[in-house]
Amino acid sequence: MRNQYHILCLVCLAIAILMKSNTTLAATQKGPLEKETIIVGGDYDYKPYTYLDNNGEARGLDVEIIKQIAKAYGFKVEFRFTEWEEALNNLKTGKVDLLLATLYTDVRDSVFDFTIPYNEDHYDIIVRKNSPIEEIGDLANKQIISLKGDASISRFIEPMALYKNTTEVGSLPKAIRLLSEGNGDAVLAPYSIAMQTIDDANIKNLKPVGYSIMPILYRFAVKNGDTELLSVLNDGIDELKATGIKEKLQNDLKIYQRKQISVMKVLRYIGIGLIPIIILIIMLIVWTRMLRKRVAEKTKSLQEKTDSLEAMIKTKDKLFSIIAHDLKAPFNSILGLSDLLQEDDDSNDIEHSKYLAKHIHTSAKNTLNLLENLLSWAKMQTGQMSFNPEILHLQDITNNVADIINVSAKIKNISIEHSISNDIQIFADRNMLSSILYNLVSNAIKFTPQNGTVNINAEQTNTSTQIKITDNGVGISPINQQNLFSLSSGTTTRGTEKEKGSGLGLILCKEFIDQHKGQIHVESEENIGTTFTIVLPFPKS
Repeated sequence: MRNQYHILCLVCLAIAILMKSNTTLAATQKGPLEKETIIVGGDYDYKPYTYLDNNGEARGLDVEIIKQIAKAYGFKVEFRFTEWEEALNNLKTGKVDLLLATLYTDVRDSVFDFTIPYNEDHYDIIVRKNSPIEEIGDLANKQIISLKGDASISRFIEPMALYKNTTEVGSLPKAIRLLSEGNGDAVLAPYSIAMQTIDDANIKNLKPVGYSIMPILYRFAVKNGDTELLSVLNDGIDELKATGIKEKLQNDLKIYQRKQISVMKVLRYIGIGLIPIIILIIMLIVWTRMLRKRVAEKTKSLQEKTDSLEAMIKTKDKLFSIIAHDLKAPFNSILGLSDLLQEDDDSNDIEHSKYLAKHIHTSAKNTLNLLENLLSWAKMQTGQMSFNPEILHLQDITNNVADIINVSAKIKNISIEHSISNDIQIFADRNMLSSILYNLVSNAIKFTPQNGTVNINAEQTNTSTQIKITDNGVGISPINQQNLFSLSSGTTTRGTEKEKGSGLGLILCKEFIDQHKGQIHVESEENIGTTFTIVLPFPKS
């Protein structure tokens, strides 16, 4: 009897262990995510993509997309919609797991990871019907209303020096209603959101003007390092696109859309812009390798070799720092546009295609100017830059530089004054002198506030020519004056309108002037202005 009891106990124990194993196995097979519920953040008033209805329920295209993905991959979602600036902070602090309807920016890239794009739109200029604003150029000195924390601030408003006159509010529909009521001059908003708000509120006095100012790609954002959730979201987006569910959801919600552009034409324009940039980057990489070899070959002692290698590493780091920082934004813009064009190739809006091509060309040209400075400086380091000084009329060089840079000055309403006599001559290399003047006048414009003045004056003696570039800008502190021509300082300063710079221009000027056996001096007082003085000697003969 006792043996039977023991056998019965063993059988019960075996059954219990088996049931526990099955339960554990079932738990491990329930889905690809460890978390059962994903907290989803978003803008509470971003219709038609994310918004709260009258009952406080989350609605919109992005809400339906994430619900479809959650259903397919076996997890639950809980929505926490707030004002957009708070929504961004909630993802940073971990209060939510992902963010809907998010645009890529350099700043966000440092704290978030982004999915592949799942939807596209375009930023437009919205104005009152009696407004004189017709295009981007008319926005100067106008009052702009924008969403707090919106990507348009860092990607358009700040680079165009429009932030000073920008008012930020808690939602885009609120911005559009304020504009309708007579506040401000323009709103920058995605086309679909602007038209949805105008339709819902029955607004009659607003309209979009000009071409769209910036194409945008919507993505989901997760906190940096959450690769598990990011992988599931990317797979889900791909599946919704492949099965046509995403397109059906968009059609069911009747999202307002602008006509798209011809894919092949714009891809052709992008190719034209990318090829020279890629070639120049390859040249820079080749140059760094050649420089490393040249330094190693000419090293005569262990200490000299160490010093040379350290200098070379600093140079390389500076170059790639400039490339990574100043070229990242235009490359992201071009790559993002490529993603957009690959998704929709049904339109033939030729005029819009030409407009966008011009925008791409301008961006590529500005990037090319930076690369030209980099290449000039690189050639100086390796002794490969030609130096052909000759007697020049300074007035011709100054007029040419002023004509080139006048566009930048007009954006800030800065006057460039120069009245150099045609009798003044200078002994210099034409290309190097033009580069010196261009960089110094550009810096003067950058650090001079709107409605300021930049003066170019010159004097000639029997032995030299002296040029002075003077501005009434913010000035330079004594500490910063000590590092103006130093590559090792590693810092750059934004201009009065948040203009970006690489810090390479003054270094290039100093090396070009040294090549002429000349001198450069700076005199500056904070909040008063700055004067750069260049002295180039005539040859003794």
